[in-house]
Amino acid sequence: MHATKDDIKATSRLTQQAAFDSLRKTKIRWVSKGFALQAMQATTPSEQLGFCIIASKKTAKSAVLRNRMRRRLRAVALEILPHHAKSGMDYMVVARKDAPTLGIEELRRDMVWCLKRLDLLKDVS
Repeated sequence: MHATKDDIKATSRLTQQAAFDSLRKTKIRWVSKGFALQAMQATTPSEQLGFCIIASKKTAKSAVLRNRMRRRLRAVALEILPHHAKSGMDYMVVARKDAPTLGIEELRRDMVWCLKRLDLLKDVS
């Protein structure tokens, strides 16, 4: 399953530094093997989910690996968040060292699992 155009339209990328800073300070966080998921109430009321992907030099010294982490986590976030995450929230996905080596299916399961543990999983009926 891949993200459709509707999935991409249902999300927005967080680009302002203030959004990053406020997400970093939030206590709503769950860590899995490949990434950490943080969430907070959306800064602007809209129907789109806001998200960002962070991959620092601490996780991988090589820019190639950091870019691979970002691409994989962005693909998983665009696929999972519009269908499973509660709306009205902003999400930050912070890459961890195992992100480039884990299978994509495991990253998908971890994303849903993190949402469930944070009590942000949408009731899919």
